[in-house]
Amino acid sequence: MAKSAYEKVYESLKKTIQKTDTSKFTGSFAFQFNVTGDAAGIFYVEFKEGYTRLAVENFSYDDHTAIFEADAETFTALVEGKTTAKAALKAGKLAVIDNDPGCADIFNAIAPKKAAAKKETAAKKETAAKKETAAKKAPAKKAAPAKKAAPAKAEAPKAEVKAEAPKAEVKAEAPKAEAKKPGRKPAAKK
Repeated sequence: MAKSAYEKVYESLKKTIQKTDTSKFTGSFAFQFNVTGDAAGIFYVEFKEGYTRLAVENFSYDDHTAIFEADAETFTALVEGKTTAKAALKAGKLAVIDNDPGCADIFNAIAPKKAAAKKETAAKKETAAKKETAAKKAPAKKAAPAKKAAPAKAEAPKAEVKAEAPKAEVKAEAPKAEAKKPGRKPAAKK
């Protein structure tokens, strides 16, 4: 016998939900999920002190903490971390019945690793892209100072030329002329 659309959705959600890390959970809760649309059905997720994983069963829970209502696609996206409860509530795709919409944060707890991993992967890709872009730009920045350094070298010889100019003047002075004067013989006195 082929599985119904609800059975397929329920089994998929159960498998994902039971992977949730419950080590930080305290107290107890029982959330009922009313699946609407083609895969309509009801299941619940329960947690009590001492549980090592969430209990997921495919029937209603009379003493529920809250009831969530959405279609199978929305529940799947929530459980897999592809959307947030806040976004689903705002879009009207998720309804919270018999409790405060704030209890929808359970979806953040159910799929934090997948959602965080996707965000982390995206952040790593963005950081790598920035580093690659910076690395490509870095040689261009290094080339620009080299161009600025070249004119500085061109000005340096001018300074040397000015330094040499006084030497030329020193050479042109008349110490040689004075040397000629003593070289004359005085007229002989008779």
